[in-house]
Amino acid sequence: MQVSESGEFVVAKPPEEVVKLLKDPATVARLIPGVSGVKESGGEYVGEATLKLGHLSGKMAVRFKYAEVRDDGVVVVGRATGLQTTADFTIVVDTQPKDGGTLVKWRFQGTARGLVASLAPGLVQSALRKMAEEAANNFANYLQTK
Repeated sequence: MQVSESGEFVVAKPPEEVVKLLKDPATVARLIPGVSGVKESGGEYVGEATLKLGHLSGKMAVRFKYAEVRDDGVVVVGRATGLQTTADFTIVVDTQPKDGGTLVKWRFQGTARGLVASLAPGLVQSALRKMAEEAANNFANYLQTK
């Protein structure tokens, strides 16, 4: 089961400030709904995600790393495991100057497999989409207040 989601927003910050925040895994982790306890471990970042999928809720272990860190954005790849399910994901964020601020374009791609993904694919797709959209909204709001 695959999920793709994307969007963009404009903030009144220069691209350098936006990318600086994107390069900080602790900041990024705080913006993703349900993710907590992120620590560095062997070149990766590990933490925990609390998910609610309809009547089912639980925790998944999350691992991610920066596949690319550029002056104009980042690419993060990772995996979440738990609830008898594995989800691989890629998050791409690109920035460019716009009207004295920054245009932020983001893309989320995820693939889930396992028990929950096969029994309730609609719930999993909906939860992943909602998580991606909330993370982007949280980031936009965070940038406005910093």
